[in-house]
Amino acid sequence: MTASLFVIGTGAGVQGRALPREGAANRVAVAHAVAKPAVDGLESSVCGVLVTAAATEDWPSARHDARCEECARIAG
Repeated sequence: MTASLFVIGTGAGVQGRALPREGAANRVAVAHAVAKPAVDGLESSVCGVLVTAAATEDWPSARHDARCEECARIAG
């Protein structure tokens, strides 16, 4: 088993603020990399987006349909 420095996070919706319609769905559906150590809950991804992170979801091995291009570039 290979150790990873990153876990998966998915976009966190912001309550009380209207999100722009264009691209709002993409922010939630795209997986982001979060630097370890991370606990389950809100974290900042390596590209700066606020996400809901899952400490058990390893970035390299977890499967997601779409990944953030900037996070993929930074985290590999």
